[in-house]
Amino acid sequence: MEETGSKTKKHGNGIGGHLNNTARALTAVSTLGLSNLVWKKSKGSEKTKAIMQKVCLCQNCGHSWILDKK
Repeated sequence: MEETGSKTKKHGNGIGGHLNNTARALTAVSTLGLSNLVWKKSKGSEKTKAIMQKVCLCQNCGHSWILDKK
């Protein structure tokens, strides 16, 4: 098996993340920005999936080829 590529999916914050960021902003205004040193902003997440492909290798000559799915 050989990795031939990858796909990355991004997911947003959702409702909870947006509420957290709003509360963080309001707290930052009232503390003149000092709360931002401790309370970090919510970010989305990423998932990366590797795309694998079956590759054959001749043990005599070293020739390689991709095995077709059927």
